[in-house]
Amino acid sequence: MELKTDPTPPAAPGAHPAPPLAPLPSPAEALPEPEPGAGGRKLWLVVVLAVLLLAGAAWWFSRDDDARNDLREKAASYVDGITAGTPLAGIGNVFRTAPPPPPASVTHPATEPGTLAGRNVQGTVPAPVDTGLPYGAAGPDAAGAAGGAGGAGAGAAGAGAAGAGQAGADGALPGYMPPVTEDSRVRAGFVAELARWLAARYRPGPRGGTLAVTVQALNQRLGVAQAGMVPGGRAGLLRYAFHPSMIQGLYNLYVGRFLQDLDDAAKRRGLDEAQNRQFHLALAGRAVILAGALEGVASLPDMAAQLAHVEKLAQNAVDINAQMAQAVFELDEKRAANAPRQELAAGQLRVDGLAARYRRALDEQNTAQRALVAAIRKDGGQGMDDEGLLFVAHWVERRLAADRNALAAVRAAAGVLRDLGRRCAEIGAGAPRSPAPPAPPVQESAPAQP
Repeated sequence: MELKTDPTPPAAPGAHPAPPLAPLPSPAEALPEPEPGAGGRKLWLVVVLAVLLLAGAAWWFSRDDDARNDLREKAASYVDGITAGTPLAGIGNVFRTAPPPPPASVTHPATEPGTLAGRNVQGTVPAPVDTGLPYGAAGPDAAGAAGGAGGAGAGAAGAGAAGAGQAGADGALPGYMPPVTEDSRVRAGFVAELARWLAARYRPGPRGGTLAVTVQALNQRLGVAQAGMVPGGRAGLLRYAFHPSMIQGLYNLYVGRFLQDLDDAAKRRGLDEAQNRQFHLALAGRAVILAGALEGVASLPDMAAQLAHVEKLAQNAVDINAQMAQAVFELDEKRAANAPRQELAAGQLRVDGLAARYRRALDEQNTAQRALVAAIRKDGGQGMDDEGLLFVAHWVERRLAADRNALAAVRAAAGVLRDLGRRCAEIGAGAPRSPAPPAPPVQESAPAQP
């Protein structure tokens, strides 16, 4: 007979019976539930970032060019503001649109007759004749004058002309040259780029809007951002164009095209007719103010001496500031080393003395600057702030240091700016536009008849 035993121990007297044992889980039920890993959260983060990037790209590319340029300029101005005076100053230019590379015609300029930089004779011709017109179209007197020059060139070249003033078989004068339409170094694209930049800086408003253009920003634009569009860069542009005759010639050549470029740029920005007139009025005011500043600076008889005095006082203030900083550092070192009280008192006394000298140096510098600005404003520049006038004075002084005869070019630039201001004011007032002045005649030399 087989005895069966109960593995469950008997319960103690008076105790509650033990509950029945739970069945053992199956092997599949015994595995723990997997916890969600971090990979899923990272994936969602990547998806969200990708959606945001795509939305930002779609919003950016849906803007027009002017809006994007405006946003870039705001970002660049903000970065320039927070990095001013630091080694990162100027890094905001990475947000600005670089000017287009110069075309092959700029890197390898043409030298054919008919350009301001081509083969030409300095001087005048007997009458202002447009040599691009067919023979006789400018009147009998003009045709005779032009025919005489053309006949001389043809006879010297052996072209077989019957006499001076005879037209060729195609109806053009012998030695025909096309009219001047573009300079071979300062191209029309340089002028158009300047017009687009000016239109982008204008902000329309209920009281005429504002044109955020300072003389410093204009110098930065023409001398740095657009200097690559001219062979030789900034130095090449000044050496080539900053002469009275060249300033007047380039202005006469491009003023009509520049005003049309301003209209086109304003239209691309979405300005209506009234806003475009306000833009031209604002530009007229800026041009006249800059012209007055140039005239005021050019009228100073001792500008170089006054600027040198201001620079000397400014350098003195910088030197005293450096000494004061060193004295403060040495005093902090003594305090950290628990120096005796007498040494600390002597160090503090030296710092206080240098601080007083620094304040006096700043006062002397400011007094000299105010005297220089007041002298400039006697003959012009009343509408420009002190900082702008000092900048113009230093700019003119650098031109005079490179060329002693640059004062005539400064006065020519002032005259050109006043004429541009007059034309823009006429457009702003709704008056008929003045015709563009004729380009200076270009006549190739011709040897005399034997």
